[in-house]
Amino acid sequence: MRRLSLRGRMVATAMVAAGVALGALLLLAGPSLDHRARDEGFATLAAEARLMGRVVEDALARGTGSDDLDPVVDAAAREVGARTTVIAVDGRVVADSVASGPDLARMENHGNRPEVRAALAGEVSRAERLSATVGTVLLYVAVPVRKDGRVVGVARLSRGLGTVAEQSASLWRAAALALALALLATGLLSMLLSSSLGRSLGEIMDTARQYARGNLAARIPVRRDDELGELARIINLSADQLQERMAEIARDRGRTDAILSAMDDGVLAVDQRGRVVLANPTLAKALDLEDAPGRHYLEVIRQPEVGALIEEVLRTGERREAEVELLHVRRVFSITGVPFPGEEGTPPGAVVTFNDSTERRRLERIRRDFVANASHELRTPLTSIRGFVEALEDGAVQEPATAQRFLGKIRVHADRMAALVEDLLELSRLEADQGKPLFEETDLGEIVDDVVASFAGAATRKDVRLRRADRGRPAVSTDPERLRRILENLVDNAVKYTPEGGEVEVTSSPGPDGSGARIEVADNGPGIAAEHQSRIFERFYRVDKARSRELGGTGLGLSIVRHLAESIGASVSVESEPSRGSRFTVTIPGRGPV
Repeated sequence: MRRLSLRGRMVATAMVAAGVALGALLLLAGPSLDHRARDEGFATLAAEARLMGRVVEDALARGTGSDDLDPVVDAAAREVGARTTVIAVDGRVVADSVASGPDLARMENHGNRPEVRAALAGEVSRAERLSATVGTVLLYVAVPVRKDGRVVGVARLSRGLGTVAEQSASLWRAAALALALALLATGLLSMLLSSSLGRSLGEIMDTARQYARGNLAARIPVRRDDELGELARIINLSADQLQERMAEIARDRGRTDAILSAMDDGVLAVDQRGRVVLANPTLAKALDLEDAPGRHYLEVIRQPEVGALIEEVLRTGERREAEVELLHVRRVFSITGVPFPGEEGTPPGAVVTFNDSTERRRLERIRRDFVANASHELRTPLTSIRGFVEALEDGAVQEPATAQRFLGKIRVHADRMAALVEDLLELSRLEADQGKPLFEETDLGEIVDDVVASFAGAATRKDVRLRRADRGRPAVSTDPERLRRILENLVDNAVKYTPEGGEVEVTSSPGPDGSGARIEVADNGPGIAAEHQSRIFERFYRVDKARSRELGGTGLGLSIVRHLAESIGASVSVESEPSRGSRFTVTIPGRGPV
């Protein structure tokens, strides 16, 4: 069943209220209408009775008989439409419009009638009773008939209640019609008034529905100056304030999301039940998380140390710190947990930051290794130099041949220390990014030719065949000086570690996709075992420490090669097998072959 509209309910309510009020008024006024009808009936009868008394007063004063008076009364009764009775002072009925002749003579004495007695006493009297003559209930009015100031008889008129009832019904009909018209007017007025009211309420409801759908830009037209107009203004003002607050919340959220997205640290927030509220992109990427919000943290990060820290923060509400290695991503994180405000009336949650300390720990390890290695590398030649100096001080200086040999050893170790210090400084400059590379169009073949030519003498002295293979002379945009130093280090190592009778080949060619260039330095020396290949570019790492020192290596050459290559956007890799030589490949991005 369709529910009645607000306007319909307003009209129906007004109609019902008006109907109830008018009906109650009609019911309350009903007895008054009946009394009024009787009063009007009695008043009419009294007036007619007085007129009748004027007609018969002379006859009654003279004592005229019934035969003369009755016809006059009958005629008057027909005119007024009421039973008319004339009674002498002794109570005899001398004329009656109902009875004539013998019937009149047989009528009982009316002197004992209450209204007659009152009239004979000089008062106008009325009564309502069953008539013994006609057998119906009649209204009686008796007035005294006076002549020369004395009562000479009574004129009594009576009329049946039917006439009174007709008058009462007429009054009821008039009242009912008036009430119906009032009810109809009420309905029309309520419809007219509710039309404007309903339109305003409808606009308010339509705007409220738009607010519910999220359209906070909707506004209610203000067309009234009454309470509904004030309500519309208040709602519009509230919508303005709500829109401003929502916009501010959106801006704050956007700023918060931007800050969280830009953070290098991962952030995880959980509520008091351990359910994830927030996980920023850094954490999701670092830990390979998917759909973390809404899940329990134990489903997201299955690491006992992390769970213990979160539970401790949730339990105590205090700051906690720890360093944890997450095994599934093989990274080390410094984590910090602090209380996270929850909803009003609920315990706080926890927010945990994850700072990736893997690289820091690696650098600390490298720094420790560097200090240890540098100290070791410097201590060895220093110890040797000190020993030779002490020997010279002990008298060897007096022996020219011995002194000359010791001085030669001191020079060798001093040169080794100088080379080591120079390489350390070079590596330090590269790692500190001092001096940006100067890129220019470079003929790769020309640089390779120059490097091969500069090491030809050293290769000949060691009986190593140094060959140049030219498979294209690509032009690349690079720093020619840094590229030259890369090749010098690689060719120098190849010549040093290749045994007598061996072979070193330097090949230049375009890149595999036709752009850039490749340089390969291959030898047939002792090769490098697989377990060493991933570490040979580390500082001071040597595959054969004794042989490397014997050949004058500092352990920093390949590390310098890697840093130089990275500084110009190139890459360096190695392929090697023990006893089958090594192949170092430098790949340079650039333009296609010329």
